[in-house]
Amino acid sequence: MNHFRGLLLVFMAVLTLSSPADAQQDTLRTEHGFLFVNHTQRQGDYPKAEDYVIVRVETWLGDTLLSSTSAMGGSREIQIPTPERMPKRVPPFFDAIVLMTRGDSATVLQPVDSLIRKLTPQRFHDEKYLRFDIVLLDFMSAAERDRKKQEETAVMEKRLTEVEAQTQQLAKDFKKGKLKDQLEKTRSGLQYIVHEPGTGPLIAKGDNVSVHYYGCLMNGEKFDESFSPNMPLPFVAGEGQMIAGFDEGVLLLRHGARATLFLPARLAYGQEGAGDVIPPNSDLIFYIEIQ
Repeated sequence: MNHFRGLLLVFMAVLTLSSPADAQQDTLRTEHGFLFVNHTQRQGDYPKAEDYVIVRVETWLGDTLLSSTSAMGGSREIQIPTPERMPKRVPPFFDAIVLMTRGDSATVLQPVDSLIRKLTPQRFHDEKYLRFDIVLLDFMSAAERDRKKQEETAVMEKRLTEVEAQTQQLAKDFKKGKLKDQLEKTRSGLQYIVHEPGTGPLIAKGDNVSVHYYGCLMNGEKFDESFSPNMPLPFVAGEGQMIAGFDEGVLLLRHGARATLFLPARLAYGQEGAGDVIPPNSDLIFYIEIQ
């Protein structure tokens, strides 16, 4: 369901460095002329071309945060291109990541040239550097990643089968009125069942969350799910990025919780529906797992 997919590919991380002078003697100049400082300098192997890296990244211009993987559900997996596939205008990220090992935190500074300045608002035109703060969480070869993905796919396919059976049974029981003793209801008309309360903090408005979900109509017909591609949905809770009932339901839960939401049409897609898969005035069911 495209309405649920607001995924962006971003390069970004966690520590900050205000200027190259702050790095002093630890500053290196990379292969393509960027300024680089490794804050941790751990010992270990370094990633190479075609490896997949798992990173957290923040991109800054002056004291303004332009983008962050934290706002998109946490870390990102990125493959390092071969020299033949490297963009002509090499991103600073790729120069930096091959100088890091697992657990390293680093900063790379890219001079603000005429092209970057042309793409930024006037208030940033005095800034000299675009800053990328990077944490390298892990990396693996393409072969290792393929094996891992195959294993994850098998696990998630089994999980999808379980979730599908459970949710479709709940749809039948809900329609027959068998869930009245289990259901909780809010003033808006949202009804829900908490299967597992979770042990994390209660989700608050503005929190970055990541949610696995299985959505179906009241007759049990599936319209979307995140398990088979193993792509939990990242979004900011309570900010209107989701349909109203989904947003409200998430704010009732803790991180780690599992629940089923029963949305009246007015808290879902209302009179318009959503394309060919969700007819107008459809009540919906979502099974969700907060990561």
